[in-house]
Amino acid sequence: MAHIVFAHQVPDAAAEFISVLDLADEDVSVVLTGHEWRSIALPHAGAKERLHFLADAAARPATGTWQPDRSGPDDSHWAHSPADWRQEQARSGLAAAAAVGAGRIRYSLGHAGHSQFLVSEARPLSVEQLRTKIDVLAGFASGALPGADAKRQFLSQAAPSCESFLALTRQQAEHLYYLMYSPDPLVKVPRDPWDFDRSAYEQERLSATRDWVRAAVPGPAATLVEAGACEGSLTELLCDAGFRVTATEPAQDFRERLGSRVAGRAEVTAATVEDLAGPAPVPADAYLLAEVMYYLDDLAVVESLPTDLLLVTAPRELLESVLRPYFEGAGAACWRVESEQELLGARLDFLVDGLMYQRKRGSVGLTCRRR
Repeated sequence: MAHIVFAHQVPDAAAEFISVLDLADEDVSVVLTGHEWRSIALPHAGAKERLHFLADAAARPATGTWQPDRSGPDDSHWAHSPADWRQEQARSGLAAAAAVGAGRIRYSLGHAGHSQFLVSEARPLSVEQLRTKIDVLAGFASGALPGADAKRQFLSQAAPSCESFLALTRQQAEHLYYLMYSPDPLVKVPRDPWDFDRSAYEQERLSATRDWVRAAVPGPAATLVEAGACEGSLTELLCDAGFRVTATEPAQDFRERLGSRVAGRAEVTAATVEDLAGPAPVPADAYLLAEVMYYLDDLAVVESLPTDLLLVTAPRELLESVLRPYFEGAGAACWRVESEQELLGARLDFLVDGLMYQRKRGSVGLTCRRR
C-alpha cells in the first residue's frame, strides 16, 4: 500500500500531513494540486528529511504529473478538507475527490472555522513531530526553504498538534464544499443542502414560522408571497395552512425542485425581492421574507413591496445589528413594527449525513405594518 497526499502547495504538506509523511518505512507520494498536479515520490525517511526533499524537488523543473490510473486499489489517499475556510485548500480537496472518484479520501480538518466535524481518525503528534512541523513552516515563512508564497500567512488553526481526518465520499465532499462556497460552478447543488427536510431543528423552525404566519395573517385563503422559497419546505406548510401562495426563487436548481414540490398548489416564479419591488408587482395580503434579509444589498427595497403587511424572520444577531436599526431608523417612516416573537432559540445541529455540526442561530419573527 502507498500513501498519496494531495496538498495545495509544499508548506501545506508540512502544516497538515506530518503524521503521514513521518511513516518512514512506507511509500509516500505528494501531489501538489496548486503546482500543476506535480507528483513527487518521497524517499524512505522521516518527515523532516522528506519535507526538505519535497521542497527541493518542487523547485526544480517538473518531471511528471499525477494520473488517476497510478493509484492502486489499496492506496491510501489524503487531502485538504473541502470545507476549509481557505478556498484554495478547499478547492484542492474538492479536486482530489473528483480525481480519486468513488474511493474514500481522508480529509484533514485544516482551518475548520466555526464548524465541528465527526473525526474518523485522530493522530496526536509527538514533540519531535510538532517541532519538525513548526521548524519547517518557519523555514518556508523566512524563505530558507523554497516553495512558499511570499504573501502566505501560516495560521495556527491549520497547523494542529493533533492531525485529525474525516473520511468522506465524493458526494459528501462536494456537499461540504457547497455549504462553504455556494454558489460555485465547481459543484452541483446538492438536494436539500441545509437539511430543511431532515433536521429536527429545521422542522421545528419551519413549523414555528408557519404557526406565526397563520396568527399574523387573518382570514381564510389569504394571499401570501414567500420570497426566497428555496426548495419549498416552508411553502408546502403554508399551502397546507390554507394560504394562496406565490413562491419566488431566483436560483434555477432550487426553483425546479420547488415547482415539482408544490405543483398545482402554489404559483412559482424566479423573481428576486428587487423584482417584486419593481415595475411588475405581485400584490398580496402579506409578504414573507423568511431568513432572506441578509441577501439584500439595500433594505429600503422592502418599502416598495406591494403589501401593507411585511413578515420578516431572521437570527437575533441580524435583528439587533441590522434590522432593528433599519426599522427604528430609516424604515420607520414606512413600517411600524407591531410585534416581535422568538420562533426558535439557537442550538447546535448536524449537517451532511451527521458528519458536521455547527451552531444554528435561531429565528425571530417581526410583524411590520405599513404606516
